[in-house]
Amino acid sequence: MVFQEWQFSLWFDDSFTPKESKQVFKEIIIDRKSKYSVVLIKVDSIERVKSEIKDIQNDSYFAKASHNSYSYRIKENNWSILEWKNDDGEQGAGMCILRELQRVNAENTLLVVTRFYGGIQLHNDRFKNVIHAAKMVLPI
Repeated sequence: MVFQEWQFSLWFDDSFTPKESKQVFKEIIIDRKSKYSVVLIKVDSIERVKSEIKDIQNDSYFAKASHNSYSYRIKENNWSILEWKNDDGEQGAGMCILRELQRVNAENTLLVVTRFYGGIQLHNDRFKNVIHAAKMVLPI
């Protein structure tokens, strides 16, 4: 499509970026003894993502977790979005988190959903819980 001189386009910024540098929500979902916690972090580079993940893994609370699944989206200088996911053994969880970040058009955002296994298999309900935990800390 080619624009004529009299045509114009309006660009609305409907993206989401966390206002605070780091927010921790512990045990926001408990399902059959499994507990889910979420960490929402404002990031601006892959190096910052790696540093924050390392901090979470070294934290005494999160080190006991069964899975620290995460996803991030970073807006680059050329306006492209760099995104990645990591399941941390909870196959498919990273993609669930990434879809939620895409849904709100997140930029410069790292979202970690942590599961503490309670001894009872949740099967497909674990995905429902990961998605619900992500939605609880992201805008509608």
